[in-house]
Formats: sequence, C-alpha cells, structure tokens
Amino acid sequence: MSADQVLVVGPGGGQKLVADAATIAKWLKAGGNMLVVGLNEQQVNDFLPLKVRTKEAEHIAAYFEPFAFNSLLVGIGPADVHSREPRKLSLVSAGATVIGDGVLAKAESLNVVFCQFAPWQFDYKEFYNLKRTFRRTSYLLTRLLANMGAVGQTPLLERFGTPVDVSKAEKRYMKGLYMDTPQEWDDPYRFFRW
Repeated sequence: MSADQVLVVGPGGGQKLVADAATIAKWLKAGGNMLVVGLNEQQVNDFLPLKVRTKEAEHIAAYFEPFAFNSLLVGIGPADVHSREPRKLSLVSAGATVIGDGVLAKAESLNVVFCQFAPWQFDYKEFYNLKRTFRRTSYLLTRLLANMGAVGQTPLLERFGTPVDVSKAEKRYMKGLYMDTPQEWDDPYRFFRW
C-alpha cells in the first residue's frame, strides 16, 4: 500500500490483519492513514503497532472543542457523536488521544483514528427515532474518510449543467442527494414550520 491510501478496519477486520501486522506498522510509519471503526481492545491490539485500551461504557453524548484545520478530525462536532438511544460501546480510554468520552480517538504519532460509533449499529427502519443518529454517524464516517484523502463522488455538480427534462417524471434528486429515501416526517421545517 502507498502512503496516500486509506485502510478502514471494521468488526472482523482485525483478525484478518494479524498476519500483516509488521507490514501495517511499516506502512503507518511511512504516513499511511487508517480508520478503525467499532473495534474493542483485543481486536485493535492484535494488528496495530501501538497498544490501546478500551472500556465498555454507556455513551450518549460527548463534548469537545473544534479541531485544527490540519487535523484528521476537522469538521466533526459533538452532534455527530450524539446517540439518541444510549448504548454500551467499547470506548477508547488510553493509548491514544481520547476525544470526548472515548467515542473518538487519535493515535499520537501515527495517522490512525478510532471511531467507536458506526452507522450500522442503528436500525432506523425498525426504530424510527434512530434515523437522525444513523445519518449523523454516516456523516461522521464520510468526513473522517474525506479528511484522510478518500475520494467520493456525487452527481450534484454535474446536474447544474443539465436542466431537468420536464417531459419526463425525473426524480434525479433521489440519487446522490439523500442517503435514504426521504419520508414525510423527515423535514420538520416543511411540515411544522419550525
């Protein structure tokens, strides 16, 4: 891997990387970027060159100051880690710079960011009150990946050059603008005049 690539490690990924721990350590020291999502202490320490400690604790919200413009965490705020359903998470407690209550952390000498809050943990289709949490955690991961150099695409800018064809029932706003299909109660400003 080259230094301009991003490695994302989620649940189950740490076990597959144990055999490559030395290669990963060398790559991280050369400037590689790694995003670790939702792993506990044992899973992280199996493949990373640093030792991180975690603790199982309830997470609801965390407060932290805005990050510097050159940080891998720039653009992330407390609203992105607010849980509308308190739950136990494996929060980082030592071995990295702890942010908030440990829901986020950054390795001190390597480009490794720990995010213990993942969108797939929230089933908003069954529990509608979790939809906003799902969306904010999705934004959180997207922002972290973008800060590390991962590239994403959206058709939004291209659409400014091509007008809507009124002879067709186009719904191109549904692709590239929303993470999921919007529903009636998604926009309180429109329906309740807030």
